[in-house]
Amino acid sequence: MQSYTKWFIRVAALYLMIGVFIGSDMAGRKDYSIIPVHSHILVVGWLSMFAFGVFYYLFTPGMIKLSKVQAWTSLLGGMTMPIGFLFYIKAENPVTLGLFIGTASLLLIGVVLFAWITLFDKKVFAPKKA
Repeated sequence: MQSYTKWFIRVAALYLMIGVFIGSDMAGRKDYSIIPVHSHILVVGWLSMFAFGVFYYLFTPGMIKLSKVQAWTSLLGGMTMPIGFLFYIKAENPVTLGLFIGTASLLLIGVVLFAWITLFDKKVFAPKKA
């Protein structure tokens, strides 16, 4: 899972940069209409992806296949959900709502799988062999 650690940390750094740029732009223009998108980019993108990266760096899950699915759904959902959310905020209609729900569902699957792994994978917190 070491390669996923790198991707989570790198993607988290990109989210932080994007979130800061959006926040600076909103402050400069005094237009705060996309605060929900900005907040989701920072919390879901930067904070969650960084936490996933640190988790996979510190712990070795036994559920490797499930961990890979968790990584992919979290990364894809995390990257696409803010875009779907932005489209929905700017043009509320059934198509943008469906896009937002679909992308958020990917992220939700990743979060549920992460919780499952941390709660039920006995190898995660097993003592390391010297």
